[in-house]
Amino acid sequence: MAWCLDFHASYRCRHAGACCRAGWTIPFEDGSVAARTPHDACSFFDASSHLCAIHHALGPQALPLTCRMFPRIVLKDDRGTFISLSHFCPTAAGLLFRDISEAVIVDAPPALTGVGELDGLDARGAWPPLLRSGVLMNLESYATWERRSISVLTRDDARPPDALAAVEEATARIARWTPGSADLLATVHASFDALGDAAPAAIDRDAFAVKRWLSARLFGAWAAYQGRDGLPAIPAYLRNCLDTFTREAGAGDSSLEAIRRSDLLIMHGAATHE
Repeated sequence: MAWCLDFHASYRCRHAGACCRAGWTIPFEDGSVAARTPHDACSFFDASSHLCAIHHALGPQALPLTCRMFPRIVLKDDRGTFISLSHFCPTAAGLLFRDISEAVIVDAPPALTGVGELDGLDARGAWPPLLRSGVLMNLESYATWERRSISVLTRDDARPPDALAAVEEATARIARWTPGSADLLATVHASFDALGDAAPAAIDRDAFAVKRWLSARLFGAWAAYQGRDGLPAIPAYLRNCLDTFTREAGAGDSSLEAIRRSDLLIMHGAATHE
């Protein structure tokens, strides 16, 4: 089974060319790399048509793995496959602004899955995510935390910092769970049920897009299987994401461009100009 967030399900490549012009090193499976133009674009990119020469001549299956995967961000664990998107892609970023509705997890459509072998973090057979150092969760409890966190992040009555604070509050309660007390799954539900109502706030489309973006960074988060700080590390990562967006938005560009630059820094910073 493969899943995605509902607002990503309609993704289709629109050939914006942002990925082809980002100056990234694009390796081929034979060990070679794509050359770059003097303007730092991939040499296979046709600026007039915004099409890749390989894609145009041989189809998407002939593309290097890096190109086939972008903008997909994939986590595989014993529950299945989770596909999020990098919003450095302008098409993916635009999906954040389409509607104002609570995000839900849905079956990933062929447009997201049908690109060959999905490459990403493979945690199949690994221990479940840590609750805190030395204490494991179980996958059912983690999946419930993930689903309910996404719901809280994207409800329509809270500003982004307040919605994230609510997830942090619930997560801190859950992280205090001890074996022998209440069932962990019941504790997850009770911790979210105990959240108070958000202070009423007028949420515009831009603010709601930021909350959707945060939910996309939480969904299928690699941090669940990396590090030793346990579940609270994921909301802490989202707090860093929101701080990054706030700094980028301070440059005066649109929220869409600030989200794009934030994901460029967060998801791809180490891959730029290698």
